[in-house]
Amino acid sequence: MKTLSIIRHAKAATPDKYANDFDRPLIKRGQKDALQISQLAATLEPPVDWLISSPAVRTRETTESLVKTLLYTKSVQWEDSAYLADAEQWLALLRTAPPEAEHIAIIGHNPGVSDLVARLAGGAVTHLSFHLPTAALATLTLEIFWWNQIRWGCGQLKLLIPPKPLRKLKEG
Repeated sequence: MKTLSIIRHAKAATPDKYANDFDRPLIKRGQKDALQISQLAATLEPPVDWLISSPAVRTRETTESLVKTLLYTKSVQWEDSAYLADAEQWLALLRTAPPEAEHIAIIGHNPGVSDLVARLAGGAVTHLSFHLPTAALATLTLEIFWWNQIRWGCGQLKLLIPPKPLRKLKEG
């Protein structure tokens, strides 16, 4: 069994303020949400031992919060192909992960990360309507021994938490 955590980047600045989508940074709320979701990810077992992220500014900032909170000492896999990747591209990236990794966390964009969760849990042709909000965390256990065995339908959703309930807990 392997574990996969899928995180959508936290809330970013609106596109109209930036020349291109890639350069949009996190807004203040996004920075706070990234920290809270990182703190939750730090409690997961087994601990995250491999990180793959899109290199866009908003995913990079979300990932850097995760690295700091997890005290992660390995190199992050900044994958150009993860920028706006669809579920198929994510599946291909995961198949190349080191076999010794037990818990991989990926940080990416919608609709690709939402579709990845739905298809890993629901199968190749899923009618599951699923939307991962910004700074949400989905964790699945995968019925595989090696990452190159990952396929649609091999996952069971174990945790799904958006940042809003975490914000309310902190406020209340």
